[in-house]
Amino acid sequence: MADSPNANTDGPVRVSVIAGGAALTTLPVVAVTVRRAINRISWAEIVLADGDMPTGQFKLSDAATFAPGVELTINAGYGNSEAPLFTGIVVRHSVKIEGNGSSRLVIECRDAAAKMTIGRSNANYLQQKDSDIISSLIGNHGLSADVASTSTQYDELVQFYCSDWDFMLARADANGLLVNVDAGKVSVKAPKTSGSAVLSTTWGIDLMSFEADIDARTQYTAVQAVSWDPKQQAVVQGSSASPVSLNAQGNLSGATLAQVASPATYILQTGATQPMATLTDWAKAAQQKAALARIRGRMRFRGNASAVPDSLIEAKGVGARFSGSVYVSTVEHNLSNGSWTTEVEFGLRPFWHVEREDVTAPLNGGLLPGVSGLQIGVVLKLDGDPEGEQRIQVNVPVLQAQTQGVWARLLQFYASNAFGAFFLPEVGDEVLLAYLNGDPSHPVVLGSLYSSSRKPPYTLEAQNNTKAIVTRCLHKIEFNEQDKIITVITPGKNQVVLDDKNQSITVQDQHNNSIKLSSAGIALNSQSDIKLTAQGGVTITANAAININAQAELKATGLNVTCEAQVGFTGKGSATAELSAAGQTTVKGAMVMIN
Repeated sequence: MADSPNANTDGPVRVSVIAGGAALTTLPVVAVTVRRAINRISWAEIVLADGDMPTGQFKLSDAATFAPGVELTINAGYGNSEAPLFTGIVVRHSVKIEGNGSSRLVIECRDAAAKMTIGRSNANYLQQKDSDIISSLIGNHGLSADVASTSTQYDELVQFYCSDWDFMLARADANGLLVNVDAGKVSVKAPKTSGSAVLSTTWGIDLMSFEADIDARTQYTAVQAVSWDPKQQAVVQGSSASPVSLNAQGNLSGATLAQVASPATYILQTGATQPMATLTDWAKAAQQKAALARIRGRMRFRGNASAVPDSLIEAKGVGARFSGSVYVSTVEHNLSNGSWTTEVEFGLRPFWHVEREDVTAPLNGGLLPGVSGLQIGVVLKLDGDPEGEQRIQVNVPVLQAQTQGVWARLLQFYASNAFGAFFLPEVGDEVLLAYLNGDPSHPVVLGSLYSSSRKPPYTLEAQNNTKAIVTRCLHKIEFNEQDKIITVITPGKNQVVLDDKNQSITVQDQHNNSIKLSSAGIALNSQSDIKLTAQGGVTITANAAININAQAELKATGLNVTCEAQVGFTGKGSATAELSAAGQTTVKGAMVMIN
């Protein structure tokens, strides 16, 4: 059976401080506060009497004993015994002078793990588990790590501009793990909600104060996590998680409380693709959070070093709803004026660490107030970018600014060095704006928008068989998905038609001259003359007959004209025929017959 916090408290309260490895025997301690909590950096504050008005000296402050960076250990106990409450480093050193002439030295300390909270980092972790990543993060800061193994290995996991501490807590959260810091050691494990209590408290005997709260809104009948799977082109779901029973406190289970307000299934969702195991772990972590939030409260009793985070303390005599083993999430020791009290918070808030506002960097890095989401813009100008960065000028109507618009980069689906797509919106067009890192001075035009006042060139239809590019002067490239036809046409009706339905290619101009390629061959049709000119030779070859027909004269002219038949040759005139030459004329054959 666990001891009462009143046990072994004979003798006066004693406090000792070790600075830089040396015990400080005569220290004018006014007050000491130590606070340790789950998912928080341990903290301590020592208030010392220091300062002499006549000499203007602060001996303790001026000495190196409490300079920032010095390691301090705080012990407390009763009589001749004491136990450690805190070990950390001095991070803040201040003096305070009151109106009555009293003066104090205030030393603030943090666990060495505070180094993980300083600065934001970027990293890309490949082929690693969360437990491997967390262990590396802790070790990178020279701290001792005790991390429970996780199962899912990620192909890629990105840490984007956040502190190592916040990234660690986010990943611990997703796996149902809690972070507990003590004397430079960072433990990342599942909560200890079973086993023996470290203390036993009873109302009327050793409880100085007690308050507790049950909130049914934090309990869920079932939790399920969903995400999008591009391979299946469908939403996928992890296994549903039911309420879990952790510490044995009270007589209302999470499942019972969930009947009050919980939906049939509480949904967690992300649009990003996630492994099925990750979705299942996420849902289980949510139910664990709910279980730890089932009963929350605080109690205060006589100071005792046995009270630590991630432990159980038995509460007796506080009613059937709240009696039992409370899960300790926060411990605060207060020592002053010869007394020592310990205040314990039990249960945990049912929120994810990433819901804290300071986890994600402010928009635009905090350089100026940022803009979130997309905005509507109207094109003002297409040329004259003062920086020569190929931007266009847009007005943002909601700004209601009296000055000119802002210069925005223009998104193209293909943009490279001196080649790529080149489509600019028109002046007056309504466009959609995004902002680089939320900076209102750096918009990007994502595209143009149709509306009832700026209608598309085609009617929207359910079949969605028409795709097209239509320019301002009605140059068109049209795709007919139903008949599989591509048409390129100019405002003057010059066009090229690639027709899979009729298995043809047609080129036609505005004068109805055309060339048609089809299964029947090639048809060349002219409303007037056809002229063929070649800088070299012209060869016409056919595997069958060649027919040349003229409704008027048929002329062939050349320096030398050769007409050769492999079998027979016929030259015939229906009215007259003439064979003549300015020089010698030869008519030869094996036999020559004239008339």
